[in-house]
Amino acid sequence: MNARNRRVTTKVVAAHEADAERRHEHRFQVSESVARLVMRTTANNLPLSRDDRPYQWSTTTYCDTVAWSIYRSAQRGSAMQLRIREYHRTRPRQVLGPGTAWIEFKDDEEDTSLKERYGVPMESARSFLRSEPAISDLNHGLAERAGRLLKDGARPVCVTQYNRLAYSSLDSSVRITADHNLMYFALPWETTDEDDPSPLGSLLAMEPDVIVEMKWYSDLPHWAVDLHQYLKENTKEERPSKFIVAMRHLLGENGAARK
Repeated sequence: MNARNRRVTTKVVAAHEADAERRHEHRFQVSESVARLVMRTTANNLPLSRDDRPYQWSTTTYCDTVAWSIYRSAQRGSAMQLRIREYHRTRPRQVLGPGTAWIEFKDDEEDTSLKERYGVPMESARSFLRSEPAISDLNHGLAERAGRLLKDGARPVCVTQYNRLAYSSLDSSVRITADHNLMYFALPWETTDEDDPSPLGSLLAMEPDVIVEMKWYSDLPHWAVDLHQYLKENTKEERPSKFIVAMRHLLGENGAARK
């Protein structure tokens, strides 16, 4: 039986997580020494995130259309991202492999975001990417918008991999993360049609610094206001999203974007 005949048609009830409201989201590219100070301060005020084991590998596969419509919208400050996230103890050399996948839909608007994500078996995630009805309860909100992107031809195009250290308040109102060893990969268009794992394509770039992200609802506590100001003072400009940076590398636009 070939891969195309093994497609999953049974509907899957997914583990569902969603933001209750839009949250602020700021990113900073900093040196290792600045990141250590920031995360030391963070650790004194927030517990380790229950959902992120320190320094496990996070692999995120991003989708876009042939016309790069998601990327072009993101450049203008507003985009609906569609991505598949996987977690591993060691860095995988392929994506969309066996195990649990997290399908994520993320609406970015200037410096705020809204996110939904569904934990499903990878075969169900692959079926979803083919616009097959493999997952129930995906006919509303961000998921419905993502479905329209798939009908417009969106498919996996690039990948990021990194180690994340994450701290989060118990009510998730404040979350601060530091991403180390960040790498950007191409994903060959023709390798993502089958049900087997897709090998990573060319390494596009490696990030020599650390990406610190601060995410919060409502108002920041006083200590986090000071930390945010410190990060602003130690960076030249706010960092774009990983998706935008990955696509700039993929399309050879990273040099022009800095001019």
